[in-house]
Amino acid sequence: MNKDSGVQDYVGIRRSLGGHSLGELEAQILDVVWDVEPPVTAAKVFKIMYPKRELSYSTIMLTMSKLARKGFLVQEKSGPKKTDAFYYTAAITREQLGLNLLEEIAQRIFHKTLAEVAKEFVVK
Repeated sequence: MNKDSGVQDYVGIRRSLGGHSLGELEAQILDVVWDVEPPVTAAKVFKIMYPKRELSYSTIMLTMSKLARKGFLVQEKSGPKKTDAFYYTAAITREQLGLNLLEEIAQRIFHKTLAEVAKEFVVK
């Protein structure tokens, strides 16, 4: 998959996913998490993203915490201390999110399930 494309291409529509919308930065971070061997830290995401997009480390950290609260990432402490870093893993695959987006579009535009819409396209 082209790293410059992916979920963020669909963010313009800002579809609701399980009651949560996915912003452009959130989608870009998810793409990085999917592409990197888990578990992932905010520092690793920052290192990968900074050359393309000048963001602060705290912005990456905050956004990853938001993604965990929304259910897109699983957040785990690396140790018992308050200063220990968080490790993140994806709670949903790229494919699952893509299917959720397609299902959402099918429901909103055609008022049908994705399976019903796909069946109609195959018949035509």
